[in-house]
Amino acid sequence: MRKILLATAAGFAALVADGATPARAQSAAEVSGQTPQPGLTGYVQGRFRFYGALVSQDGDSKPFGVDTDGAGPIPAGTGGKLSNFDLFTYGRIWVGADGVAANGLRYGARLEIRMPGDGDIGDGRGTLFFRRTVGYIGTPTLGQLRFGTGTVAAVEQMHVGHIMGSIASGLLDGDANVVYTGQGGAVASSFWFSSSVVNSFTAIGYYTPQFFGFDAGISYGANQGNLNGICGTTNGSFGGCDRASDSGGGIGTNATPGRLRNIIDAMLRYRGTFGPVGVAVSGGIRTAGTVDDADPANADFKNPLVGIGGAEISFAGLTVGGNIYGGSANRGFTALRKVGGGGENGMFGWQLGARYTIGAITLGAAYHELRSEGNQGIAANQRDRGFGLGASYALAPGLALFAEYLWSKVSESGRDFNSFETGTQDSFKAQVGLLGVSIVW
Repeated sequence: MRKILLATAAGFAALVADGATPARAQSAAEVSGQTPQPGLTGYVQGRFRFYGALVSQDGDSKPFGVDTDGAGPIPAGTGGKLSNFDLFTYGRIWVGADGVAANGLRYGARLEIRMPGDGDIGDGRGTLFFRRTVGYIGTPTLGQLRFGTGTVAAVEQMHVGHIMGSIASGLLDGDANVVYTGQGGAVASSFWFSSSVVNSFTAIGYYTPQFFGFDAGISYGANQGNLNGICGTTNGSFGGCDRASDSGGGIGTNATPGRLRNIIDAMLRYRGTFGPVGVAVSGGIRTAGTVDDADPANADFKNPLVGIGGAEISFAGLTVGGNIYGGSANRGFTALRKVGGGGENGMFGWQLGARYTIGAITLGAAYHELRSEGNQGIAANQRDRGFGLGASYALAPGLALFAEYLWSKVSESGRDFNSFETGTQDSFKAQVGLLGVSIVW
């Protein structure tokens, strides 16, 4: 079976040159008919980006004398305003190996090392850390077993229709979120994005070979812990431990109660070509249990369950796609407390996008929207809306220029997104223009 985007191979060459998604270890289900020679081959890949950003955002000034959430007036000398322009650089390294045994077994591992995002002065953001560590074993006829942290969960590996992340540097699913300052985190987002931390837990998954264009995947993660685990002994109820099954630990954002356990993904996908037209369709679910709250005074949590479906159609360099998802979970696939009174609304989101490649030029646009419960202590629901427009030009193998325009708005009536201003600022808006260069190898 030919790959879905056979008709747009030139377009994907330009995309890889731009560095949207450097090639990962080839899956057993996608191996060609050629028989590789036994042996082990190592590789080092990298991606460097440099870009200038023109930013217009809420929360870019801090006037003197404004009460910040009841903390009293801002002391003299601590007010200020952000410039609307900055320069950024960002790097990632992939180190891996792919092997073939004499009996045809395929195996390998891939490590992703990257810089942290933005932060305070002296926070070590120029240092490196492991983001993803993944291994695989399989054969073209039996399928593939994947295991590790990141790029393992079936929803992340098999969902289609996410055009946003494959344009220029990734638009709102790229590295550009580091340019939002002051109220960072209030950027229009979605659970399914490949760069989302929602997919960074340690898991194991099985992926079938293709049969008449169909393949399937199922994965399991014991909890939200990643890499070599997360476990602290901050109190007698094991607060902060990824292996906790119930815990006190309070009700704050980083509290142990409500964290996910037994995360299961199941996906089915079809990929095929009909003459010059490529088609891909997928659908599936993600479900999980939660860490119980040991404090009888607190409401417990609902087990999240969300479904997703998506499709893409490609013809003569043009790819159009979209996805839709919804279910019982909050933004970012977090668990909802059983608070009652209409405060347990699930999430519903969708995305539409298109990408066109002609020669060395790739351009496209995508829009996504997500409605979720947001802050459960507020009657209103949260709404995320994001739009991105981008283009890239491949100058040489591995070298490309890219430009993007991003628009983002997150809102929830009654919630204050900007404590720098008086009153309740119940939305956070931002616009960003990017111009940069990408080098991948």
